[in-house]
Amino acid sequence: MAEMGRPRLYQDHASFVAKVDEYFASLETNGKRPTLAGLSYFMDFEDRETFVRYAEYDDDFSRTVKQTRMRIEDDRWQSLIDKGGFTPGLIFDLKNNHGWKDKTEQELTGADGGPVQVQKIERVVIG
Repeated sequence: MAEMGRPRLYQDHASFVAKVDEYFASLETNGKRPTLAGLSYFMDFEDRETFVRYAEYDDDFSRTVKQTRMRIEDDRWQSLIDKGGFTPGLIFDLKNNHGWKDKTEQELTGADGGPVQVQKIERVVIG
């Protein structure tokens, strides 16, 4: 079955990796932080999802996409540790682009730390 739609911008893995590396090298020159949107724009994609979809083509593309996303995620993580950025913005990016989630755990106990007692209450309606 033939592929539908436009041909891929990067047919071979080597040119894909070269463009990703070029993006990160450009950041060192201009002092910007890496972003998935910035990378996608630099690679001439129309949206971030196009970059992510390259992981579906084969194992080499998949590994590069995953490593690149991890590299951007690490930058956010380091910013949180160093307090080098707007924390809510960093957290927003990590949740929306890197799979982070808020997790709340609740533990229920009864009186004096014992088990929770469940009572069945019956309500009789007369009328």
